[in-house]
Amino acid sequence: MPGFTYYKPAGVPLRFLDEVCLSIEELESVRLKDLEDLDQEHCARRMNISRPTFQRVLGSARKKIAEALLKGKAIRIEGGAYELESQPPVINNLNMRRKNNMKIAVVTDDEITICQHFGRASLYMVFTAQDGKITGKEKRPKMGHSHFATAEGTQHEHSGPHGFDAASQKKHASMAETIADCQVLITGGMGRGAYESLRSYKIEPVITDIQNIDEAIKLQLEGKLPNLVDRLH
Repeated sequence: MPGFTYYKPAGVPLRFLDEVCLSIEELESVRLKDLEDLDQEHCARRMNISRPTFQRVLGSARKKIAEALLKGKAIRIEGGAYELESQPPVINNLNMRRKNNMKIAVVTDDEITICQHFGRASLYMVFTAQDGKITGKEKRPKMGHSHFATAEGTQHEHSGPHGFDAASQKKHASMAETIADCQVLITGGMGRGAYESLRSYKIEPVITDIQNIDEAIKLQLEGKLPNLVDRLH
């Protein structure tokens, strides 16, 4: 799995950019052919597809990369239809990088249900897991939109993609600081800017429609909690 999933031209605000979407299998075809320098037959075998299919996937990937580089577009890496070798089908990136010891943060207002909006939540519930079992739980305060609105005296509207301006990024940093020791954040929804910000701090956001915290934590530890990125706004 790629360590980074978004690339853009330096110095250009995201709201001014178009983007191309590179699927996981397209990226894998480039890795095998252009980085590992394997011949087409070996590449197709590694991906468990036919040679014509591999050539089609590779051609699509190269065209998208060329379009982004030559036309100044951003590259987003996500999606596709694939399975990791000797592993169950992919649900979210975190499932391929699970650790024996980890901390999972959940946004909430009542310590029971998952808040549907990351920015508005008032609390974090942080769970410590070891070998797939919860070994600790704690409540932590969380900065939210109400705190920032009070400090600024007003709310600001931003044009372009939500949450990518400097002011929003600063707010996201304040929210992330409290859970800097966590590897995962579970929320019911969030803006694309907040999502990318948290990932830059090595915190994997998982978007879910499940409301109960305990149920979501159980599924996450089992690697069965889907990441509903289509709920980003």
